[in-house]
Amino acid sequence: MKRSKQAWSGIAGVLMLSMVVSACGGKDSSTSTGDTEQGGPPTEISIMLGQQTAEALPTDNVVLKEIEKTTNTALKLNWVPINNYDEKASVTLASGDMPDLMLVNDVFNPQVRQMAQQGAFWDLTELVKNYPKIAALPKETLQNPTINGKLYGIPRVRPLDGGGWMPLVRKDWLDQLGMKLPETMDDMYNVMKAFTQKDPDGNGANDTYGVASYVTADTMGNLQWVEEAFNGATGTGAYGIWKLKDGKLVPTTLEPATRNALIWLNKAYNEKLISPDFAIMKQSQATDDVTGGKAGIIGATMQPQWRYTEPNLKRTPKADFYPLPYLIGESGKWAPKDTGFYGMFVIPKSVPEAKVKKILAFMNYGFTDEGSDLANYGFKDVHYSEKDGFKVSNDQAVKDMVAQNVLGQLFGKFDKYSRAFLTGIPKAMYDRNVTVIDERAKVSIADPTIGLESDTFQKVGKDIAKKVQDMKTKVIMGKESIAAWDEFVNKLKTDADYQKIIQEMNVSYKKKQS
Repeated sequence: MKRSKQAWSGIAGVLMLSMVVSACGGKDSSTSTGDTEQGGPPTEISIMLGQQTAEALPTDNVVLKEIEKTTNTALKLNWVPINNYDEKASVTLASGDMPDLMLVNDVFNPQVRQMAQQGAFWDLTELVKNYPKIAALPKETLQNPTINGKLYGIPRVRPLDGGGWMPLVRKDWLDQLGMKLPETMDDMYNVMKAFTQKDPDGNGANDTYGVASYVTADTMGNLQWVEEAFNGATGTGAYGIWKLKDGKLVPTTLEPATRNALIWLNKAYNEKLISPDFAIMKQSQATDDVTGGKAGIIGATMQPQWRYTEPNLKRTPKADFYPLPYLIGESGKWAPKDTGFYGMFVIPKSVPEAKVKKILAFMNYGFTDEGSDLANYGFKDVHYSEKDGFKVSNDQAVKDMVAQNVLGQLFGKFDKYSRAFLTGIPKAMYDRNVTVIDERAKVSIADPTIGLESDTFQKVGKDIAKKVQDMKTKVIMGKESIAAWDEFVNKLKTDADYQKIIQEMNVSYKKKQS
């Protein structure tokens, strides 16, 4: 759908102005912006964000303008296409020419960690205590992104459950085929096969397949859930996937369960149950296969569920992507537990302290009910209606690009069930998601490596990760045998750098525990 870039005019403009004035009136003092100064000229703040929409948010967007007005800021938003964001972020960090506020997705990326330790970013550990909404975030949200015990950015807050890579499955296809929701990895394989071979959309054509898939140069991408489910482990940071065995950290790369996961994926690849071009596909292409009705499963967080479902409703009125509550692997029930954050907004040390405080006040407003709701839902009775506490977005919200994946990236309060919602989602689907989140919370497994440190990983870890992923990809595609994988793993077991990483990670883990 083409999104409007123009402000309303005529009668619509008058109505909008009326709504905006109404929405801005009678502020609750509990949603204070902190020490944002309303007098004097607006504070100019440049911000770098990931663009997840076809078009960048217009600078005259009504919600953006209201945020600027309320916080007395002039925002310069640099929207970088999501497929290239991490690459662009790395180049920007290396250049030293950073915006005032910059989102880094991977807090523990060696480049980010090294720059933090070298003083490139403001240490906000003590400063954030002066901003009540930031200081009141869950302890995991504030502690997990720390580097050597210091907080070098404002966390982009996330709930602890409902995130992580977990399969979203076309339930209407399951119903069409008379199949139940998969629980075990064998169940999942059978569903993938049926989605590929048994015409789940009922159009009489052989034009569907199981899992929309992609990998990156150094990770399993949205296929990571396979390795995690087999191992009963969760990986959320730069270090990949690790698990605790007998009180010690072990990378799952070395585990027999990962070997079994690769055999499972190789079989799926040979039977064309996953994307045939997964090795070179981009995230957006996998999304296109799902929204286009080609694939019935995708590894994702819960939140994009409605974005995948809605386009399919135009073809299939009963289209329904269901977020699995758990999978049963070799270690029992598994679901990923998130970290309480996804990336953080760093402030370069070149920004004067007085401006840092204004930026913190600006971000503090984003954690209030008022600021968060404005960014994520827009204006009541303009962009959404509310019934029984549930916000129902309308077509104007779509036209004005009011959504969690736009300005919701910048502003968002902590909400245990925020992953259950996306703009436009029906209440029945939201309520079901809440139930799934509660089910996941009973079995979800956290990443034990959050906040740990390995100097050797900073130096060579990325290169090793790329070699590991390259071998995984080749084994899945059949370009290397499982015997070659065994040989590769045996070499890692004797590789001095790899073993030093394991040693350092365990030292850091014990230090963190104490």
